[in-house]
Amino acid sequence: MAYTFVNNNDASISFNEFIESLNKIIKFGKEESILDCVKYLALLANNDNFFLDFLNMELTNNILNFQSTNTYSEQSFILYDCDDYYVRMTFWPVLSNNVSVRNSQNQLFSYGLVHDHNFSLLTAGYKGDGYTTKIWEYDYDKVIGIQNEEIDITFLEETILTKGKIMYYRPSKDIHAQFPPIKEDSLAINIILKSLKQFDNRQYKFDINRSRIKKILYGSAASKFGLIQIAKYSHNLKTIDILHSLATNCGITQVRKESLEVLAAIEDYNDVWEIGLKDKDNSVIEYSKSRLLEKS
Repeated sequence: MAYTFVNNNDASISFNEFIESLNKIIKFGKEESILDCVKYLALLANNDNFFLDFLNMELTNNILNFQSTNTYSEQSFILYDCDDYYVRMTFWPVLSNNVSVRNSQNQLFSYGLVHDHNFSLLTAGYKGDGYTTKIWEYDYDKVIGIQNEEIDITFLEETILTKGKIMYYRPSKDIHAQFPPIKEDSLAINIILKSLKQFDNRQYKFDINRSRIKKILYGSAASKFGLIQIAKYSHNLKTIDILHSLATNCGITQVRKESLEVLAAIEDYNDVWEIGLKDKDNSVIEYSKSRLLEKS
């Protein structure tokens, strides 16, 4: 189950103190290290002014480059980024009474989108009454990763990320969907751990009613996998050699799988997926079997 922590402390810290503490604790790919930051996230969430100070400073000194390296939508503000983790503020508005605006909000803020994450996420309610979250869980290792694949999904809870509540979402385990706040526009602080799972594990959009994978999501790694996928349309013999090397030698499972996908569109379909049957990872083997069955 996603972990929940309640903040009963009124003390606070500055954003600089928060970052100094996290830099000593969080280590790349170490999921337990992000849980050691609950206390400091609670203290920052008690600081009612730090985000206003951040916005005012950016508007005064950095308006032309404001969030220029932010790959997220206007829902998210990157507050800090380093090799091990990053911190962002997310905005969750109440739905408009205007139908067309409301439809745009649902799409932009992904309200009702049932999905998982391939990264560890620690979040705290900061302002407003908070968004509602429904949470389920599944076993990533038992999933092949094919669109419309039927999987076992277990409902866990429905909760609201109110101010003072902290939640931890397990990577490639917790499925969730967010729904808009009822009364007040809301803000939440996120700490996101960087790890190889962001490249190695797929993210999924789920059809909860049918217990199936609806779509494969690439998230923040989309541009990196896009580099592999574009080779399907623009390649030469050297490109094909590189793809074969990636498909057999790359240490990242998802890169091997994506390379096979592209090669299967370029070369003999069956021969390529026979390569996948020899992979060291069971998910690639099972995926290759399923692709071969599609053409049998």
